[in-house]
Amino acid sequence: MAKPVTDLGTQVQFLKGVGPARARSLARLGVSTVGDLLAHYPRRWFDRTSARPIRGLGAGQDATVLGEVLTSSERGTRRGGSLLTVTLGDDTGVLFCIWFNQKFLAKQFRPGKRVMASGVVQMHAGRPQLAHPDFEILEPEQPDTAPGLHTGRLVPVYGLTAGVGQYWLRSLVRQALDLLGAGLTDPLPADLRARHGFPDRGTALEHIHFPPDADRREAARQRLVYEELFSIQVLMALRHGDRRDRAGLRLEKPGDLTRRLVASLPFELTGAQRRVLKEILADLRSGRPMHRLLQGDVGSGKTLVALVAALFVIEQGHQALLMAPTEVLARQHGRTVAGLCESLGVTVETLCGSTPSAERRAILAGTAAGEIDLLVGTHAVIQADVHMPRLGLAIVDEQHRFGVRQRGRSAGAAADEQAHVLVMSATPIPRSLSLTLYGDLDLSVIDELPAGRRPVATRIVREKEEAAVWQACRDEVAAGRQVYVIHPVIEETEGQDLKAATVEYERLRTEVFPDAVVALLHGRLKAKEKDAAMSDFAAGRTDVLVATTVVEVGVDVANATAMVIHNPERFGLAQLHQLRGRVGRGEHASRCWLLCDRYLAEESFARIRFFAEHTDGFALAEEDLRQRGPGDAWGIRQSGAPGFRLANPLRDAGIVAACRDDARRLLAEDPGLAGPEGRVVREGLAAIFGNYLPPQAG
Repeated sequence: MAKPVTDLGTQVQFLKGVGPARARSLARLGVSTVGDLLAHYPRRWFDRTSARPIRGLGAGQDATVLGEVLTSSERGTRRGGSLLTVTLGDDTGVLFCIWFNQKFLAKQFRPGKRVMASGVVQMHAGRPQLAHPDFEILEPEQPDTAPGLHTGRLVPVYGLTAGVGQYWLRSLVRQALDLLGAGLTDPLPADLRARHGFPDRGTALEHIHFPPDADRREAARQRLVYEELFSIQVLMALRHGDRRDRAGLRLEKPGDLTRRLVASLPFELTGAQRRVLKEILADLRSGRPMHRLLQGDVGSGKTLVALVAALFVIEQGHQALLMAPTEVLARQHGRTVAGLCESLGVTVETLCGSTPSAERRAILAGTAAGEIDLLVGTHAVIQADVHMPRLGLAIVDEQHRFGVRQRGRSAGAAADEQAHVLVMSATPIPRSLSLTLYGDLDLSVIDELPAGRRPVATRIVREKEEAAVWQACRDEVAAGRQVYVIHPVIEETEGQDLKAATVEYERLRTEVFPDAVVALLHGRLKAKEKDAAMSDFAAGRTDVLVATTVVEVGVDVANATAMVIHNPERFGLAQLHQLRGRVGRGEHASRCWLLCDRYLAEESFARIRFFAEHTDGFALAEEDLRQRGPGDAWGIRQSGAPGFRLANPLRDAGIVAACRDDARRLLAEDPGLAGPEGRVVREGLAAIFGNYLPPQAG
């Protein structure tokens, strides 16, 4: 007997029509429960109350058209891709719909089929065109205008995967709403809903999926955005308060080791580094556990700041650990830190997963005995057999590369010992997003690069200019410098992209750089092979490194002065910035070429041009957030929580401010969330965030 669908936690397979195969397909969309299904919000809505005639469409208009397939053709592009062109016609004119590299769509567009297509109109050769439009093939028996689930209304359009179609998914959402909508528990207190004029949760979900009109759809969106942001604001406030209530190590010695280190440097600290150090040292002296996020652009000197903080702790009889997301980065940190500490009498060791057993046992024994002052490593440093009896500071580098569970484990282990926690990120996060995502952490920003750092000259180039790019790269190699060549990896087509990187490696090795040493690096290599490839490049034994985004967070190779990025439109702006940050780290001028296919959508080209014209990571991150939304910026979705579904803290800045005020007001009146409305909020938080939620006081 099938299990009744009673709440949002019910597995989606218990809905009618969802068998094992479709349950697996839904899982690829992140849909495992009924709650996941109802939070799989539409990407857009077809306005099927008023499809527009093709004649009269103008460039820049957001339009939905209903037409018949007249022709469908697919051809290859010069770079090995494909272009699918479908011609739709109605009684007033003809419209082109185009898709790049989506051959699989061709079989759907048979002549005579009726198609509803929606997108932003472009003009091509005097005729309207939709690039990568949302579309739906209408069934023969389906009327064009009769009201129903799929027609005659604002019709939701969802993100899909193989085995999941629009019609079936709409019907499934409708089934779930009919079963649960009216009886859903609302995680927002009634007074908050009344204050903001929000609908209840069931109504909001109904109107976001199947809106009666645009106004009620927007009201539903505002309420659901508020719910996402409010839950995070309350969670962050609870975590921040929980940490502030704990006693921490009070460190009061003056800091002779830190002064000796700074005096030994061949350069001056920047003003931003000094300001941030002042904030960190104030935390360490406060008697409360520090939990601080240190942000700084690529090459801004975060690691040096972290080392100064570690030395301040070590001088007072405590230990410190520095955790990095990859062995390559951990070993680089270990070498750099050990070199700086050698004359100071500070003992530094590096522990990674590949550390030989005998060496590992010696490091573990030294750490447990308190003989190792600073332990550097990967997640290996937070395993159960690692004991640091006098741990005073835990530093987590590139924290977004660790899941929240790992970040929480390292921070939690330190907090149990009343230690301090510093998390660092070279991925710029706009302040509007930082205050939302990291409200449980105090924020420090290094917003100044060291003197002498020159920006990387960045150019967009097309296929016809490729030969000149390779000649410039050969000139760099001839001058004794090194080159990165980057290929994208996108999960859905990872095999295809990996083959492209491999083919490019062979071509570059045999045809373009026959007299140079060319190496290949990608995510499917074994850990030792990846480490060897990066180590050889760092040591100058490799001239050209053909790689995927595995180098996005990698070693500091000051001799690398050139980078070629294939298909840059397939990266986010923040990711492109991280890649470009691999060059321009030494004394020589550096260049980055963005090698684009000649067929590039106008929106994609505008985004790439913005990147080429800007070098400020925070400006790029702000633009990335504006264009793409925050997605899984918090890194918690992998642990079962939904992350952001609708909210965009940049676009929804007003709602962020209202949520912060409301969260503070609620917790001021009910700090433990023990009252009737507080319990509802806490239960809602527990359902989303689980163990990430601090325990209830008392």
